[in-house]
Amino acid sequence: MKDDNEILDFLEKNRECYDRFTFDLVMRFLLNNGFDNEDAKEIILTNCELSAITFQERIHNNYYKRILTEERFSDDLRHLIDTEIRRRQITKN
Repeated sequence: MKDDNEILDFLEKNRECYDRFTFDLVMRFLLNNGFDNEDAKEIILTNCELSAITFQERIHNNYYKRILTEERFSDDLRHLIDTEIRRRQITKN
């Protein structure tokens, strides 16, 4: 578990949560450092800037509650990555 200064430094470096990848990175970092999903959400809302889409997708739709520390990427982002990989493979051929 990180100390308070390390957590604040991480939040400062990742203050701009304009995409779901960054939001999930910050959320997982907080979850891995002893915060539950609700506290992590409040910390993000207090310390980070969110785009409208990130706020809607992660906060308003309560997706932040489904973010797990065991996953590298959330299901919706994994689907997005897989779709992009397939698209590039088709375009390449």
